[in-house]
Amino acid sequence: MASLLEKGKLLKGLLTGERAYVGPFYATVDVTRRCNLRCPGCPYHSIETNLPLPGEKAMLDISFDLFKRLCNELRAMGTRSLIITAEGEPLLHPLIFEIISKAKENGLKVTLFTNGTFLDEVRVRALIDSRLDLLRVSLWGSTPEEYAKTYPGTDPANFNKVIEGMKLMVSNKAARGTSFPFIQLYQPFTRYSFESAEDRVSLALTTRCRDLSFSPFVSLQGKSTGLVLTPDEERQLSFSLSGLRKRLKSLSISHNINETLLYYRMGKAMWERQPCYIGWLHARVTADGTVLPCVRCNLSMGHLEENGFHEIWNGVEYRNFRRQTLTREGLISIGKECDCIFCCHLRDNVRVHRLFKWFSPFLLHPKKNWS
Repeated sequence: MASLLEKGKLLKGLLTGERAYVGPFYATVDVTRRCNLRCPGCPYHSIETNLPLPGEKAMLDISFDLFKRLCNELRAMGTRSLIITAEGEPLLHPLIFEIISKAKENGLKVTLFTNGTFLDEVRVRALIDSRLDLLRVSLWGSTPEEYAKTYPGTDPANFNKVIEGMKLMVSNKAARGTSFPFIQLYQPFTRYSFESAEDRVSLALTTRCRDLSFSPFVSLQGKSTGLVLTPDEERQLSFSLSGLRKRLKSLSISHNINETLLYYRMGKAMWERQPCYIGWLHARVTADGTVLPCVRCNLSMGHLEENGFHEIWNGVEYRNFRRQTLTREGLISIGKECDCIFCCHLRDNVRVHRLFKWFSPFLLHPKKNWS
């Protein structure tokens, strides 16, 4: 939760239209490019999408020294949260547990995003020892049959492997007398799974997971369109999710159903309806040290092997990006580099816009009004 001072600095920066007076509220770090799966929504490893990796392609893992420098700078700039993910599977980084521990030493709340296939006894214990805050497990299906349809050519035994890994984490936490890391089960809705929303609850009960996170499936650059829901299917799913909230509350299971419903209500092109504020809120760092503004934007803001993060954060590229994303014309102009369908930062953008729209007439650099 940002302090009033930090919110005031955020507002001050927004009014300039380009400069940030506070560091990113959270950052995402892609620690590795190695992966053992070909998730259909992955831009880099999916069989259909297979986009080129940004930055230096030969750099497979982020260096520990670079990561330490980044953490030091983020701490100095007031950043509180770090999401460890990857252009692959984070648990394949050879120093992943040291990386988590280093982030925790710098006072960061750490989330690890994993496909769950490597949650064995040794890694589970190491994750607990690292003081990880949140373990976010991605599982594209609620049954082995759904899993097999979504991951064609992948060993269907992986489904049960993920389930057993989550159970192992719960039992080890109980044995150690700790509640950390919290476990969140992340499941996008595809045409193979949107009718089984109720099965997500059963899966949470089976794994003793107390937090469910949903999202629409995103077709990147028009690929994997066979998994995208039709408008009628979206309406059917929205109705099912609306009815599911009461049951989840009775079971004390947290969820993001309201946010998911907002995704479907606002539609795929949220960027047509309001500005994007992510240039003031977030930064993504890839395995080779390239700094990007968000998870689905390949516009380089700079490189950590050439400049410090603090310098990049208010450098020319970031300031240009912030100016562009405050206008509809600017967002359209960067459309080839930024895939904004079902914006992955929807909640943050909506929250900021609810407040900032009342101040936007006072922008130092006026922009076209949004409807």
